[in-house]
Amino acid sequence: LRRHLTVWDLILIGVGGTIGSGIFVLTGQIAAQSAGPLTFLSFAIAGIAACCSGVCYAELSARIPAAGSTYVYAYVCLGEVAAVVAAACLTLEYGVAGAAVARSWGDKVVLWMQTSFGVSVASWMMPWGVNLPAAVVSLGSTLLLLAGVQESKNVSNVITSLKMAIVAFMTIGGFILYQKVNMQAPLAPFGVDGVLRGATTSFFGYLGYDEVCVVAGEALHPARDMPRAVLGTISIVTVFYVLSALALTGMVHYSDISPTSGFPEAFATRHVMWASQLTALGELVTLPVVVLVSLMAQPRLTFGMASDGLLPAIFAQVDSTGNLQGGTLVSGLVMTFVATFIPFVYLNDLISAGILLAFSMTNSCLLLLRCEPPTRQP
Repeated sequence: LRRHLTVWDLILIGVGGTIGSGIFVLTGQIAAQSAGPLTFLSFAIAGIAACCSGVCYAELSARIPAAGSTYVYAYVCLGEVAAVVAAACLTLEYGVAGAAVARSWGDKVVLWMQTSFGVSVASWMMPWGVNLPAAVVSLGSTLLLLAGVQESKNVSNVITSLKMAIVAFMTIGGFILYQKVNMQAPLAPFGVDGVLRGATTSFFGYLGYDEVCVVAGEALHPARDMPRAVLGTISIVTVFYVLSALALTGMVHYSDISPTSGFPEAFATRHVMWASQLTALGELVTLPVVVLVSLMAQPRLTFGMASDGLLPAIFAQVDSTGNLQGGTLVSGLVMTFVATFIPFVYLNDLISAGILLAFSMTNSCLLLLRCEPPTRQP
């Protein structure tokens, strides 16, 4: 693979893959059901926990700068069997989770058209439970990646920048509408237990920063840039989450926050309808970048496995521009099928288990690598 990604490219990939529905949905859910005005503290605690795991990824990606993330770390430190298990976990995190996001996006499109325009489209956009909008965004991401590395990188960077601008708009708007009375006692209406419960829930809003590591084989200066990109991603995401949580809980009382549509409903409660509609539309416009980054990561994983002889050679084929045509096409078609036909409710627990196991394996790999030199090379 051609090394062409700067540290800012890597950070934008990380932020694009991390900030998804979490900042639009989790913030309201935690505020309404777990932490109340101290939602920002829940996100801060989760950010510290993510940073503890992130330093492991930062060190490993600098020492083993190859495509594959946890898979390649397990291959070097634990052997082929553990590497295959790690690859299965990462497939749940990248491919299957990306498909779940695509399906969630499809549901949101249908709901937005119904609530904003009164247009009922479920009968033809989702016949027999088939999610056609999910198929569209998955196939669109696949075609964009097949168009070329530079093209997909540019689109990803632009949409991620737009997403950050939308989040900044929501946060600034929330602070403009801030009411001190909303942050007064009881600060922890659900107790310390609720704050910690909120931190547990909010940790899932940080998942995705490790997608930076799967493209380590394309970083221009991996030893220098990978640690900066991983920790920079977590830091930026933490700041966004903490500030947005403060803005939301200051804008309306926690008991009036919608657990499913926090910011749009909060702006509507304060009678700023244009901001409510813009926020809802912004989520729909920017959420597909999470699908794009997930689909960008999955072929890099299969490339690493094919390079080690664990998958057919088609997954290791690289064209003259550095694009993984075979791996991208196969991954995209499978991801589209899952997004179109399989409801998210059947994938949620499986994805969570795979991600937690992948994180544990990464931490174990770092401990082993520090104790004894690796016997394998990626």
